[in-house]
Amino acid sequence: MAFVFPKLLYLSVYTIFGSAIAYLALFYDEALHLTSSQIGILLAITPFVQFISCPVWTVVVDKRPNWHGPLMAALAIVGGLAVMALLLISRFLVDNDGHNSDQPEKGGNGANQSIVLMAAAALAFVFAFCGQPTMTLVDSAVLKILGDQKILYGNQRLWGSISNGACILLVGLWVGASGIEASFYIFAAGVTVFAILALFTKFPPISASQHPGDRPTTVAEESNEPEDEERRRLLPSKRQNIILPNADPHNYQSTPSSFFTALSNARSVSSINDGTNYVEEGLPRHDSFASYANTEFLDEHDDLIRTATSFAAQDVQMEASQRIANLDHLPSLGLALSQIPTLDTSLAVFADIGKPETKPPQKSTLRQPRVWSFLITTMLYGISYSMIAQLLFLFFRNHLGMESSLMGWTGPIGGIAEVSTFWLSNKLLEEFSVTFLIGLAHLALIVRCLIFTWLEPGTTMSIAIALGLQLVSGSSYALAWSTSVAEVDSYFPLDQRAMAQGILAGLFMGLGYGLGCIAGGIIFNDYGAIALCYGSIGVAAVSLVVFAIGRHL
Repeated sequence: MAFVFPKLLYLSVYTIFGSAIAYLALFYDEALHLTSSQIGILLAITPFVQFISCPVWTVVVDKRPNWHGPLMAALAIVGGLAVMALLLISRFLVDNDGHNSDQPEKGGNGANQSIVLMAAAALAFVFAFCGQPTMTLVDSAVLKILGDQKILYGNQRLWGSISNGACILLVGLWVGASGIEASFYIFAAGVTVFAILALFTKFPPISASQHPGDRPTTVAEESNEPEDEERRRLLPSKRQNIILPNADPHNYQSTPSSFFTALSNARSVSSINDGTNYVEEGLPRHDSFASYANTEFLDEHDDLIRTATSFAAQDVQMEASQRIANLDHLPSLGLALSQIPTLDTSLAVFADIGKPETKPPQKSTLRQPRVWSFLITTMLYGISYSMIAQLLFLFFRNHLGMESSLMGWTGPIGGIAEVSTFWLSNKLLEEFSVTFLIGLAHLALIVRCLIFTWLEPGTTMSIAIALGLQLVSGSSYALAWSTSVAEVDSYFPLDQRAMAQGILAGLFMGLGYGLGCIAGGIIFNDYGAIALCYGSIGVAAVSLVVFAIGRHL
């Protein structure tokens, strides 16, 4: 299997985020005995701080690429120690009877509760500033390792999704059997493995005398010669239905892809009646933002490639879009994922503010009702989505009475729905309007929350339905994000799209998620789980109204 090292990076980093991080809300509730409103505040720290931390560390690794691997390792260790220190709070700052509340019936005192909250907030800040950006730095590292084969980026990222879903499931099973602290042990193992791998991260060396088109071999690739095969799986097949010069179009028949062929990267071979194998032509690689022409070099003592992360991410998005546009069947799953930037990597563009090649969106464009209303819609959708998603495990356990071992199934169920929707997103954009798709994403959230309000706590049927609704959650999120990226790209010229996507990600995940955590925690604490669902419905409804107004102004 080619490009093993990038896959290992994704597997290990998502082990971190699929273990203790995924179950922090339960830990705050069970071990620290914080209220839901306090938990919401703690969960909001990460999206707010991440908005700053991701660009900050991206600036460092783009300017000092030889620091990239050691910095990833150091940040993972510092962030990991902050999370592991939460166990010390539960053992030394929480009362022996398990309470720290100032409520008399809980036997605690307000001063102790304040200390616990402030200590947990400080550690959450450290992780948000040091640990959370590791996902962005892994994206950056993989893009640089791939070099001019960045089209394979989605194929590597897929392993992160697999790791995340599997870890949430396995950790849930272990937490159900051994307690919430078990998630921290897997977290520690994940941090250790990732830190070790990060130290071995190397990028393609290149000398000034080397021709730009001659791509060197990376350290991670030295023992992985079959990467050409992986690249061919993502690119249109040699025997495919591109109409070549002097070719009769009636001689070509397209064989549609299936989800299973996409997962396995199997190629859909087109039949050619005359039996001639045509070599792929007519798909030249577009001029790259992160091409060697835009690559900076260090001094003669350090010849590592320095490619701006945001440009590399936009490069792979554009190339994947071009490849997909020339297909008449569904692309492979890796190619589809390459077309859609992650939220974390989109934030990295703020690291390039002030550079001449990075242009902010024009104010005249931002003032257009269709544009600003869409950006507000994105933020409101993020609020509505995070109100449930960030407090989901608390809702499942405290309201429905679901066991932790069952909660773990949310990982693979939601992950499969999310990745499948990303895979189909380009086809959906071709078949349906943006208005329909954004409306559908909102409607999915509203229906899911309504069904939550109808579930009877403690019943097997209710628990099964709640888990099944993760299919709706994963699909609505993927549909909203992929459609939003495509729509924002249509508003701005090419040299402004990267910054526009950064603004979109900041509103969706930064401001949207942060406000959603705070609002959701307060509503859940003061008014209960049903009110939380109705609150999410209300925000989604307002978002739809803003979106509709903007489309008609």
